[in-house]
Amino acid sequence: MSFKVEENVLHIEYKKEEDIPLYIKKIADKYEGEMKNRIGFNFPMSFVKETDKEMYKNLIKKYGEFSYVIVYKKGDVLTKKHELCHAKYALDNEYKKSILLLWDSLSEKYKKNVLLSLKKMNYPDNMEILIDEFQAYYYTEKKGFFGKE
Repeated sequence: MSFKVEENVLHIEYKKEEDIPLYIKKIADKYEGEMKNRIGFNFPMSFVKETDKEMYKNLIKKYGEFSYVIVYKKGDVLTKKHELCHAKYALDNEYKKSILLLWDSLSEKYKKNVLLSLKKMNYPDNMEILIDEFQAYYYTEKKGFFGKE
């Protein structure tokens, strides 16, 4: 496992899934919902602060100041990019505005397909998380991941 803070983001890189600390899985499950075979994790520290003040204090004490956590397997560039998209969405207001404009420009049919796809993946029925997931997949997966637009 390696831990490093870069640009306000704590990167946790693991070699084997069993290396991922249980507390990370628990926080991610609370934030995004439980998912089987999850290979990447992400969550804002503001969420940790709201839901588990002790864990928040421990993470800051151990790694210093940062605002977002991403977790991915060593060498898995696609997952790292996906998780970095979540951090950018959370930390860069201009980027977030551009994503919301993109979302608003999409047809209702396409948005419905996106939301259904994400819910089938077990993401919670929370529009903030769903749009965040949309943008991460939109920019890291092959064109047409959610169907045609």
